[in-house]
Formats: sequence, C-alpha cells, structure tokens
Amino acid sequence: MPAVLSDSPIRLRPARSTWAWALAMVVAVALVAVVFRVFVTTQSGQLTEYLSLEAASHRLQALQGSSLTVLNRLPQIVGVAGVVVFLVLTVYRRRWLASLVAALAFGAANLTTQVLKNWVLVRPDLENGVPYYTGNSLPSGHTTFAAAAVVAVFLMVAPRWRPLTATVGALFATAVGAATFIETWHRPADMVAAYLVAAFWGLAAGYVILRTGADWNTRGRRSRRYPHPGGHPGWDGALWAAGAALSLGAWGAFEAGGGTAALTSDPEWFSGWHFLTGLLMATGPGLLVFAALSAFFRWQTGRR
Repeated sequence: MPAVLSDSPIRLRPARSTWAWALAMVVAVALVAVVFRVFVTTQSGQLTEYLSLEAASHRLQALQGSSLTVLNRLPQIVGVAGVVVFLVLTVYRRRWLASLVAALAFGAANLTTQVLKNWVLVRPDLENGVPYYTGNSLPSGHTTFAAAAVVAVFLMVAPRWRPLTATVGALFATAVGAATFIETWHRPADMVAAYLVAAFWGLAAGYVILRTGADWNTRGRRSRRYPHPGGHPGWDGALWAAGAALSLGAWGAFEAGGGTAALTSDPEWFSGWHFLTGLLMATGPGLLVFAALSAFFRWQTGRR
C-alpha cells in the first residue's frame, strides 16, 4: 500500500496556499504585539501580572526538596529532550534539508526572543506602584527554548504523527511555562509571547519543509478515510478544548479574585485566585497555539 500511495499523483500539493502561511505569520506577530500592549504597557495589565507573580512568590516559599529541584530543572530537561529527539529523527529519517531548516527555526526563535526582550519590547516604568526590578522580560527565554524544541520535532515527523506530536509537545512546553511562572522567573504574558514566537518560526520553516519535501508531506486517500492513530483529528480537538478551558479559567479566576476592582500594588493579601489566574494564563494559550499549528499543518498537508 505505501508504494502505491507514493506512486499516485499529488492532487493537492503541500503548502499550496502561500497567502495563508503569510497571513498566519502576520497573525502571530500581531498577537505578540497585542499581548505586549495589554499586559506590559497598561496600568491594569501590569497590576494583573504583579498580583499573580507575587501570589506565586508567596506559594513558592512552601516548596522544598525534590519539588523545587524538578521545577528548577524542568525547562532544561524538556529543551534537551526535544533536541535529542530531533537529532534521532534526523539520523533515522535522513531528511537533511528539513533538519537544517528546522534547526535554523529553533535558533531563530531563541534569537528573536532575546532581540525582542532586550531591545524591542521595552517595559515602561508606570506610576502604578509595580516594582520595576525585573525590567524587560517578554518573551520568556526558557519557554521559547522548550517550545521551539517541540516545534522542531513537530516539523520533522510525518503528517500522520503531527497531531499526536503537537499534543504531547504542547503538554511539555506548557509544563515549562507553568514551572517558569511558579518559580517566579517570568510573568504569565512572557510565556504567551514565547509560544507565539516559536509558532511564527515553525510556520516559516514549515512552509519551506512542506514545499521542498512534498513526497513525505502528502497523505493518501486511505489515510484520510482511516486516519493513523497519531494523526486522528481527536488530538487537535483535545488541544482546542483544553486550551479554551484553561484560558477561560484564567479569566474566571481573575474575576473571582475581584476583577479590575482588586487591582492594586499594595493588597492586603495575595489571593490564590490571582495565583491561579497566572498559572492558567501561562498554560492555556500555549495549548491553543499548538492546536492552531497542528490544524493548520493538517490543512496544508498534500493530498493524493
């Protein structure tokens, strides 16, 4: 059956809609700008993240021993694991050009984060009582490293494995986002921007990989009627549902913590609702980003 599929003509070529790839990349850039504008340059945005981060700081003091060690090491563990899997896929599949493009995207994502954080997205010092001691922090470098490593693996696997890879990878990437927040290394919006940076370069690299590797980025009719377990649409649906639930949960926790009326730089106590707001915000949008990435690649995969 594989030989027959490989010899059959391609009806729809991979990455056939150049306009859609360009639009998706523009949307990723626009969303980073929106996140920066709302949470970094406004009074309410800064106060929301301040309350979440301070609530996390108070809870961090209760963590000891192995729990703290795991949180400290999780970004490195996930990032290194992603790189190792990527190298194994490179050697096993021998898709040298695709490997080079994916590796360049990984490097570009991490470089982009450093450029944005250090020179472009400057955090203003507003007169709202929020300490300025952390300065620029958006996007998160730790989360970018992990998310970009996951994206590199996602680009290298065959289409029938991409939905499952996106789902598992999203769990690992958002776990790093959660750990980075709990450790109080970054504000929640920093992780959201990091997911979007990784997605932007995943789209840029994906367009090249699908265009130059049409043979292994094209599905047969049989695989559409009887989808491979790793490519079942249910994986995308689970990501969409979980991402939406967590993102809406972040809003609900914010409202439960008093909403905008509770925004102050000198609260009487740091509510657990504010901690939950930050935790869900650091994870939910990441699941949505990977869901969108998986669905987009499914749509742009070739068909025989």
